[in-house]
Amino acid sequence: MNVVRKKLGQPPRVQASLDFGDGHAIQVLDLASGIHLVVEGGRAIDHPPADRGKTVAPPDAGLTEGGERTGSGKPNARTADEQTWFRNTFCNGAQACVQAWDWTFSQTDHAVGHANGVGWVGSEGTNNATFTVSIWECVCSGPFCIGGEDCFWVVNWSGVIVPGNYLSLDTNSTGSVYVRWELAGAGGGTQVSFAARY
Repeated sequence: MNVVRKKLGQPPRVQASLDFGDGHAIQVLDLASGIHLVVEGGRAIDHPPADRGKTVAPPDAGLTEGGERTGSGKPNARTADEQTWFRNTFCNGAQACVQAWDWTFSQTDHAVGHANGVGWVGSEGTNNATFTVSIWECVCSGPFCIGGEDCFWVVNWSGVIVPGNYLSLDTNSTGSVYVRWELAGAGGGTQVSFAARY
């Protein structure tokens, strides 16, 4: 009898990295589970996603005529400016678009070969949030699968979103899988947004 074991929990292998400077970067990873993940991160409003075909103009609140930020160098805390930017940039055509406080999660409603989840934490926040992507895994609980399968979410990648920044997780699999994203720990007074396309 051949037993196939997946090497879960192993660190991802970096295939490529591209640094645009000033905190905006893309990294391509191979995960031990056979999933390929493209991670992009940047500051909300200042760093439009590199993989989008369009550029969304940032809101003009808090800018001088020359386009420089006023005051603290960030949009006004607890205004809708950043959430409006997020909604206009990531939510058009998305299967899920959530704008909330502190935490949020979403998952695909069917198995997919490709999915993209984007999380953002408001610049008014003082806590870094954790952003994870998990895959639904099923394994036989006994020999010859007697007793059936046990199924559970397996975290495939986890990263940190600093207040005022976003992370985009582009998940590609050779087969179809259920994907779940969770954004947690931003703090009760911090706005968060999440969008998923699959």
